Parts: sequence; structure tokens; C-alpha cells
Amino acid sequence: MFIAAAIFFALNGLTFGSWAARVPDVARNLALTPSTLGAALFCISLGALASMQPTGHLCARLGSKHVGIVAVATFAVVLPLPALAGNLTELCLALFFFGMASGAANVAANSLGVEVEARAKRPVMSSLHAVFSLGGLAGSAAGGLLAGITPATLHLSSITGLSLVVCAWLAGVIDKVVEPPRERPVHRHRGRHAHAGEAVARPLISVNLLPPDAIRVLPGRFTSRLRVIVALGAIAACSSLAEGALGDWGALHLRENLEAHPGIAAVGYALFSLAMATGRIAGPRLITRLGDTRVLLGGTLLAAAGALATALGPSLPVALTGFLLVGLGLANVFPLAIGRAGLLNGARGVGLASTVAYLGPLAGPPVIGLVADQVGLRTALTGVSLMVLVATGLALAVADQVPSAISVAAALRARCARARAALAGQGAELAGLRTRLSNTAHTMGAVSREATESA
Repeated sequence: MFIAAAIFFALNGLTFGSWAARVPDVARNLALTPSTLGAALFCISLGALASMQPTGHLCARLGSKHVGIVAVATFAVVLPLPALAGNLTELCLALFFFGMASGAANVAANSLGVEVEARAKRPVMSSLHAVFSLGGLAGSAAGGLLAGITPATLHLSSITGLSLVVCAWLAGVIDKVVEPPRERPVHRHRGRHAHAGEAVARPLISVNLLPPDAIRVLPGRFTSRLRVIVALGAIAACSSLAEGALGDWGALHLRENLEAHPGIAAVGYALFSLAMATGRIAGPRLITRLGDTRVLLGGTLLAAAGALATALGPSLPVALTGFLLVGLGLANVFPLAIGRAGLLNGARGVGLASTVAYLGPLAGPPVIGLVADQVGLRTALTGVSLMVLVATGLALAVADQVPSAISVAAALRARCARARAALAGQGAELAGLRTRLSNTAHTMGAVSREATESA
């Protein structure tokens, strides 16, 4: 079942990474200014917003595995549409459908990830989202190799064909790979996934690392959790804006401002995806050792420095290093923010924080485009660094208001302690069994000797 979910995540990452590598080609073919490109990219967010809620309900009614196959396959089918657009109107329409398919595929994949984690009874969402980043790495790297050699339409169509072949294979084996639910009645199973599908518009890694009994209330000195959860959502929004800005504008910036070869321009997002995957794999250990606040502060400061190096770096190596730093810094910011919101108020906290978080990718592309038209893309991208610094300030404010006992790190430590206790109990049982077997063998040997002597 984990493999099936990982394939969903990998294909989603591959599709988005391929698109990110070809944004400059689409912009050049249509002679788009930064503001018009920003307006077109805004359509991706609108499309995703339109499809997320219906997909959550479909996952609850029909099952995330079957909805996921259709959504991921549709995401791949619409991938070449932006490259086929002949004018701005057609591009906006193509990107709206691209966004709808992207939102549906992400919700379905995350819903299946929630199922996998519930059955495995161990944290796997961080690994699944690392697979998404690796898929993005593969897509952008392939796009970089083919940029300038192969037309965007041919490249994106080949990704479509590959994804459809994998989806067709997965459709034939999904019922064998993903077993039906065993533990819960049907109506409770559906209700749980209805909430999961609605809340998982973005990666919710840390939420699913939390034990079922981790939802707590704030101490009496807090009159309302609303402001804290909104602040956590704003942290996630800043992270989402920075991540989306690099995906949408990074390759264009490297090609136009640093005169990078089309293949090298796609390397930036590949480095970002590689760093993001590495950070997410190491995330649980870092969070357990350092705590939520230190990881948030360190990550946002590192990402802010990286975004500044990307925007203002005088040379290509400096800018590419910036991509790497942003990926490492942002890897655990969004999951941590949403994870703590889940601790404060359960699924409702996750839903509210996720809604606030989506304002980042919704408003980011048009704002960056408008600013870039006035002062240039370099200066516009420095705003990404400022937004990440806003997340740093919000992280400090949240740390001052929420006790460390209500943290993802505390939940992870509790889970590790329970796992160690369970292992210790199993070891004690094995030791007792070994002792009993030894005593039984000794007794049987004694009886055998007595029988021999009497004979």
C-alpha cells in the first residue's frame, strides 16, 4: 500500500517539476510580460481551489485509491495544454484546468497517505512527501536536459505518456496492493476521510505524525485559540508562497537575469526539490532533537538567506546555492505549522490553518508579476525573502504563546517513548519465554535421566 501511495506522490512531483522547467518556454512563445504571466499563473491556484473540496468528498465516497488514479492520470493529460496555447486567453484556460487537476491529484494522494499511515500505525507522510520532491527533481532535471533541444509540447507529452502507462498498470493492481479497510465500520471510515480530504489541500506531514490522543486544549490563561491557529496558517502561507514563487518564476529568473542556458535554468528547481526531499526525510529526527521553535526559526532564516541569494546573487552558482538553501529551510516549515494547529484544535485547526495557508500560493503569482513589471523580476523575488522573514516573526510570536508541551516535537518524543516501551515489553516477554523453555528443557532432561536410571 505504501508503494501505491508513493507512486501517486512521485507522479504528481514529476508532472509539476516538468511544468516548472518549461515555464520560461511558454512565456517566451507567447511574449508574456511578468504581469501577464503572473495573471496566467494565478489561474492555477483558482483551478486548484475549485477542485479540492469536491475531490475530498469523492475520496470519502469512492475511496482515495480509485479517485487518485483518475486524478493523477488527468493531471498528466492536461500537462501539455499550456504549451499548446496560442494566446493569453488559451493559456489562462489551460492553466485553470491544470490547476484543477493538480489540486485533485494532491488531495487524493494525501488522502491515500492518511490511510497508509493509519494502517501502518507509524509516520510515513514525511517519506511520501519526500518522494513527491524526488519526483519534482526528476521532472525538472529531465526538463533541463531537454530544454533547448526538444519543444516543450513534445517533452510534456512524453511525460503524459509515461504517467498514463504507470497509471494503467497501477489501475490493474491497485486492488491487490491496497487492501480494503479492516478496522472501522463503513460510515466512520467515510467520515474520517471526508475530513482528511477537505483538510489536505497541501502536505500535512506532521499532522499525521501525531498520536490519536495528542489533541489537547490550551491552558486556562488562553481565551481563544483562533489567533494562534491563524498565525500558524500564516506561517504556512509564507512558506507556500516562497515554494510556489521558485517553482513558477525561478527558471525564468535564471534564464533572463543570469543568462543561464535553458538546461541550467531548470537545475534550480531540481536543487530545490532535492534539498526539500532531504530535509523532509531528516525532519522527524530534527524536530524531536531540537523542538518545533528552533526548527521553524532556523528553517525560515535559512530560507530567507537562500531566497535573497537567489534573487540578488551576482552569478549562477550563487543563485543555485540559494535554491538549495531555500529547499532545506522550507522543508519542515509548512508541516510543523499545520501540525501544531492540529494539536491545538484537531481537524478543525488543520482545516482553518490550511485555508489560511492557501492564500500564499493564491496571491503570490499575480503580486510577483505586477511588482516585476514595475521594478524587475530580481527585486520582485526579494519579496520572497521578506515574506519568509515574516514567518520567522510569527514563529517567535507563536512560541511565546503556546507551551512546548503542545508541540509536534513532544508528540514525536511521546511516540518514540511508547515504541521503546513496547519493544522493551516484547523483549521481556521473549526473555520470559526463553527462561520457560530453558526450564522445560531442564525438567524434561531430568525426567529422561530418571527414566533411564530406573530402567
